[in-house]
Amino acid sequence: MIARKFRKLTTGLRKPHTSMLVHLRTGHNYLYAHLHRIGKVDSPLCPACKRDPETTYHYLIQCPAHRGARACLKAEVGSRNMTTEKLLNEKGRLKQLFQYINDTGRFRNTFGVLPPVETKEDDDAG
Repeated sequence: MIARKFRKLTTGLRKPHTSMLVHLRTGHNYLYAHLHRIGKVDSPLCPACKRDPETTYHYLIQCPAHRGARACLKAEVGSRNMTTEKLLNEKGRLKQLFQYINDTGRFRNTFGVLPPVETKEDDDAG
């Protein structure tokens, strides 16, 4: 059931987008909380704000260093949709999520710049 929902969510996405979603959803990612847990970095603290462990929740919802990018994301998806659950599991939020990821530059060294996500609306316009 979960696999079917994830397959539906990721249908039509490019490999880097799907990979990013898997990383963020599972917590097995390049954020410092996980890297610290597996012994790759000395501290779990977010390298951007140095205040809290850098978890998926911190990166997407809390980190003050990404306030500007988050404001753009919030303006696009609405404040009611600013939860990790909705951002990582609803197809209609993915375009904005990946734009946020690009805007923060957090994964640029690992994934490069993620290409824009094409949505049904984009296909209809073109």
